[in-house]
Amino acid sequence: MNTIYVRIAMDIEKSIQVGDYQLHKKLPSVRDLSEKYSCSQGTVIKAYETLKNKHLIYSLPQSGYYIVENVIKTENIDTAIVDFSTGNLLMRDMHIPDLNHCLNRATDIYQDLSLSHTVYGVESLRKLSVKYLADFQVFTPMNNVFINLGIQPALSILAQMPFPNGKNAILIEQPTYKYFIDFLKFSGAQVLGIRRDEQGIDLNRLEELFKKEPIKFFYTVPRNHNPLGTTYPKAQRKAIAELAARYDVYIVEDDYFGDISFDPKYDPIYAYGDHHHHIYLKNFSKILPWIRVGIVVIPTDLLNIFTEHTRFSYYYSYFSASLISQATLEIYIRSNILKKHVQSIKKELSERLKCLDNNFRNLATYNIECIGGKTGYYSYLKLPDYINENRFIENLKKRHILIAGGSNYSFYIDNSWREKGIRLSIARTNKAAINKGFEIIYEELKRR
Repeated sequence: MNTIYVRIAMDIEKSIQVGDYQLHKKLPSVRDLSEKYSCSQGTVIKAYETLKNKHLIYSLPQSGYYIVENVIKTENIDTAIVDFSTGNLLMRDMHIPDLNHCLNRATDIYQDLSLSHTVYGVESLRKLSVKYLADFQVFTPMNNVFINLGIQPALSILAQMPFPNGKNAILIEQPTYKYFIDFLKFSGAQVLGIRRDEQGIDLNRLEELFKKEPIKFFYTVPRNHNPLGTTYPKAQRKAIAELAARYDVYIVEDDYFGDISFDPKYDPIYAYGDHHHHIYLKNFSKILPWIRVGIVVIPTDLLNIFTEHTRFSYYYSYFSASLISQATLEIYIRSNILKKHVQSIKKELSERLKCLDNNFRNLATYNIECIGGKTGYYSYLKLPDYINENRFIENLKKRHILIAGGSNYSFYIDNSWREKGIRLSIARTNKAAINKGFEIIYEELKRR
């Protein structure tokens, strides 16, 4: 048994812990270490790979190995204002010392590429995305992968372009992503809704809509980042895929924040579908807020029409992600920094969710039903009749507690779908902020 690589790895790890190596500075080269330990370069590489798997170091192609640092630093969040209103992370909360390395490397590896590559995305990132998506049980050839500027441009194209099924209505969950609702209204699209709650959706109602209405696609956020903070059970995900194939309805699956999953057995709707009626979207803005990149998987029979609309999208909705953003994402994935980053977010989020759950238990005494709060940043509090929703939110705002809800902030098509309640997000919090926010929420509830 070769133990030399173990000794090398232990020596390097100890040197990192005592501060012998500095952040941003390259670790000893493979050649230097092979000479120092009188071993092969393959043995040194194995030692470095061991440390990479422990997320202590990362590598940059044709550059070398570097030390990683803790990603999420929320202990210094100012609790003077507790912001439960948004799912967007604060840039100042994200401390990534290796970002500069990735950006510098990005300018090197993409400097010779022409802008024509950006219609589909840079080929090397598209190839890498195929392997990356396979880890999420999304199997697709590279030709079906587009790299885009987040998900909004792709949604705008899908909403306006014709589909092979010849239908024109768009079905959305209620509640759902606010800005997509606003866009659909602005564009004059025919929009239908289906109610979603903590149990998911009524599959009989879904089948009825698929069968009787001219639905070209059903837009769904199955897990984590829908306003309720809930996840569809496996049986419902499978049934949605089966109904789509049966009634010739396309599924647009927005797997927003899908990297941050606490269920290792979760498979997306895409995994159960026929790959003919399925568009898969993945956005990185919630885990890498400094770059604006999304991945779109388009079925083969939609490729020509989607590509055509993409080519002309710059007239109304610029589609392509910048080359620098694409290169940066590629390096994050290749060097395993993204995996390390995801693990850090999950660890921090897990602590916040435990804190949130403890506070939810106290809300039961006020006849408030708490939905979600198990996976992503969002949860939804259903308010009883005795609480004036808008006044409650305004009183909390006066006390520096920001919450999304009320008649001026809707996740619904119209008031006929609205359920009295408020959406909470813990994206810009830590445990201290969550506890402080709920202390004030309890005080306001006692005043009702």
